[in-house]
Amino acid sequence: MNLIAKLAGILCIVLCSCCITGAQHLSDKSRSHSAFQPFDIRTIDPGLFKDAYAILGMERLMHPIDMADWPLKIGSERQLFVDDFLIASCQGLTRQLHQPVPHPDNPVMKTREHPWEEMDGFSLFVLRDEQNGQFRMWYNSRIIYEAENGLRYRGPTGYATSADGVHWTKPDLGLVKYGPDRHNNIVLGEGSINGLFYEPHTPDLQKRYKALVWHDPREQAEYAPREGLYLYWSPDGIHWKGDSQTCVMPLRTGPDTTFPETLVPGMGDTTNFIFDTKLNKYVCNGKILFRNPTMRTIAHSESDDLVHWTRPIMTMHRGQLDGDNQIGEITRIPYESMWLGLLGMYHWDRGWKQKHQQLAASRDGRHWYRVNPREAFIPLGAEDSWEPDFTIAGRPGPLLIGDELWFYYTGRQRAERFQEQGIDAPHNQHVGLAKLRRDGFVSLRAGDKPGELVTRPLTFAGSRLYVNVATEPGGYLEVGVRTRDGEPVSGFALKDANRITGDGTRILVTWSRGTDIPLPAGKHVRLQFRLKNADLYSFWIE
Repeated sequence: MNLIAKLAGILCIVLCSCCITGAQHLSDKSRSHSAFQPFDIRTIDPGLFKDAYAILGMERLMHPIDMADWPLKIGSERQLFVDDFLIASCQGLTRQLHQPVPHPDNPVMKTREHPWEEMDGFSLFVLRDEQNGQFRMWYNSRIIYEAENGLRYRGPTGYATSADGVHWTKPDLGLVKYGPDRHNNIVLGEGSINGLFYEPHTPDLQKRYKALVWHDPREQAEYAPREGLYLYWSPDGIHWKGDSQTCVMPLRTGPDTTFPETLVPGMGDTTNFIFDTKLNKYVCNGKILFRNPTMRTIAHSESDDLVHWTRPIMTMHRGQLDGDNQIGEITRIPYESMWLGLLGMYHWDRGWKQKHQQLAASRDGRHWYRVNPREAFIPLGAEDSWEPDFTIAGRPGPLLIGDELWFYYTGRQRAERFQEQGIDAPHNQHVGLAKLRRDGFVSLRAGDKPGELVTRPLTFAGSRLYVNVATEPGGYLEVGVRTRDGEPVSGFALKDANRITGDGTRILVTWSRGTDIPLPAGKHVRLQFRLKNADLYSFWIE
């Protein structure tokens, strides 16, 4: 089936879905006078479903127009080369994905040290206090917990602190009774935090922290609230209150269904949330779990108040080259001039479910594509390590510490691995830390033969050009300025550039005429980068 047919299939699915939603909002009276007809599966080709969404995540198919001569306005944020957005032409360079380096003391925090940490969790948040530098962590387990009110909850949230981000303490908070006493570090017994928001400037000091908490009624027939996400708030991130009766987003409940004949009943368990500082919106990155056959797809929804959400739309799906691998979640990272995402990729190579992290990118925060598809960004550990089966990214993303990006994540050994050895044991999960140079997700790399790229026509407010680059012995970077039509700018051409060598995340580019790029009002210039035995990570103009 050709691509046009697949796109047509997607359009049919979207249009038919709109008809369904419109019908659901008709009153009984309006329906009686309407020409609306019940949804008929014959109006679309369900055979398109599985393959049609495969184009999601492919940059060239999502953005097929050659924009080499389209002008682009950039700000002072760092410009990365994770995609082709900035590039008009490129020769002799390769795009290199870089992996964060695991900390030598990993795992930096162990779970399963207490009875309330006995099962594996998937939710991990790490923030750093800007005033005192303290690191704060919220993490969940998957135990079934019986509260003082007699109700049973799944997945309480624990709390830990650190002065250096490496050595962690689990304080005895005395807030939640577990077993015979309150001697534990549980801050929220009713469920797992799937979205954590620190809002220091809110006028209500009792709600400086907000959370969307997953209530899971598993193993409890009399549990009143339905499975889903509920809004909680706190003055300090430790003492929480919430509305446990109003479900703001139902998660998947009810019997398995077959799509598209029947709509999916709710979002999946790895659905997560962030306040996107670039969109100025709360954003839901949801997991849509299809059955018959089982498939996982990422969806996008937005809100202004954490209660009312836009209709989720699918944004990421596995490609045809992924085989049975599937995308379980995405951790969005508003970063400098764009968005990056960590994709949790499921696979079954060993006969049981495993997951590692791959890299995705977006230029608008709503449409995504994969970077170096099928290459691991946070890979699994060695077979005999503490993390051979799962790596799950911490949220809300990496912390910028000096010139490094610190990625917290959970790593896991699956119980199936022990069962192969005849050992009856649960999953074993801990928290790890990995570090990456600033902007170091991807570089454009040149070897012994010089490579070169030219940008699209750029306009900007600043005048001084900076680069993040690393050169090897005998390597260098040179930068030239061209007109929009490609003519060298006198005094700032490639031949006038002062050669850059060494390794630095903030290096000023200079020419024989000085440092300020000449940019007449209303005009555009192109930047020409030539490098040899070097990695170019980013540039920006201040």
